[in-house]
Amino acid sequence: MNRLMRLIRNTGMAITIGLVVGIMAIFFNAAINGGVALTRSWLTSENPSILLLPIIGALISTGIYTLYLRNGQIGLGIVQVLVELEFIKTQLMRPFRVLMHVVGAIVTLIFGFSAGRFGPIVHLGASIGSNIAYYLKLESKDIRLLIGCGAAAAIAAVFHMPLFAAVFVLEVLYKKQFADFFAPIVMASVVANFVGRVTQNGQTFPVEVNGVSLISPELIWRYVVFGLLMGFIAILYMMSIQLFTGLFQKMKHIHIRLFSAAILIGLIGYFFPLNFELHNNTTYRVLTGEFGLGLLLAIGLIKILATGITLGSGYVGGNFYPGVTIGASLGVAFGKIIKPYGVDHSLFGLLGIGAMIAGYLNAPISGIILIIEFSGQYEMLIPALIVCALSVSTTFHLYGKDIFTDAYTKTIKNLV
Repeated sequence: MNRLMRLIRNTGMAITIGLVVGIMAIFFNAAINGGVALTRSWLTSENPSILLLPIIGALISTGIYTLYLRNGQIGLGIVQVLVELEFIKTQLMRPFRVLMHVVGAIVTLIFGFSAGRFGPIVHLGASIGSNIAYYLKLESKDIRLLIGCGAAAAIAAVFHMPLFAAVFVLEVLYKKQFADFFAPIVMASVVANFVGRVTQNGQTFPVEVNGVSLISPELIWRYVVFGLLMGFIAILYMMSIQLFTGLFQKMKHIHIRLFSAAILIGLIGYFFPLNFELHNNTTYRVLTGEFGLGLLLAIGLIKILATGITLGSGYVGGNFYPGVTIGASLGVAFGKIIKPYGVDHSLFGLLGIGAMIAGYLNAPISGIILIIEFSGQYEMLIPALIVCALSVSTTFHLYGKDIFTDAYTKTIKNLV
């Protein structure tokens, strides 16, 4: 097959996958949003019966694990996609198994556990591309391509950020380790850009939002401190999941893990009902300035704890949107503490979202694009470059791995 025909064929398949995944994403979101509305109408935060919410989720999740996921489980979400790419031509993402993972993720989100929909939807989209490729008996290179198309289509359909979706897939699923060089190169270019602007006497377009310069010296040093701080927060987030994973693995039976976690999440939700809210809703409320400093800090720290318990105990779900909420809440809190002159606190909330993603996913470019698409402001580019570069550099040099490394390594060993 010549190059032109291969291009036409791959483009056609990519469009088809985009349509199929887009439709599946609609049903996925509808199931979560409808389920959340239903369960929250049953149980209110004013009633101690809210403790039953995660217990019911534990019962259902135990049934799913016992009947469907106990045998042949090879990782969840993005980890399984990475494993599929490693063991290409093996077809590990079988349709029924993926469906059970997706159902498990919906249960996790509906019944108040702290997890996200990002990992499961990437898993679903990638599996659609994978199964289409295997059905058509394509070559390994083309299978990899369609897996990436499915994953990117799923992210774009759910989060409405197509550029971030494409960059994330290229950077994380088909990753190259460049964090060691990224921060110094970015900082050199940012400093040179700043010097160039000063020496050219304003001949270039100023980087401003509402008339306030985002690259003033008063803000630059705050970006540097904030980027380093978010790197440490990203490490804390990863360590929380790793810590609880180790603790729960000491329990021999999966149902003991799930029910123990359900009790802990129920108690957290009873004393802090905001933990039961979907992360996208909480993030929106954080960025609109609804919460005070104390509550912002509580949201960030409790989300780190609750997500560690949820994912560490074995519930199916993603780590992306909890990270977004943590970055937003602690970012706005940082803004309230340092009180940057002339800019809104939400500036650091938006930067915190990208810095968290860059740090714990080892994906600085994805973090930068996320900030720009999330804010809708290209003027955020230079602040985003600084905080994401320093965040990923901090996590890379101090922690040495991303959030998927341990699970991926363990899964590969089990398969070899």
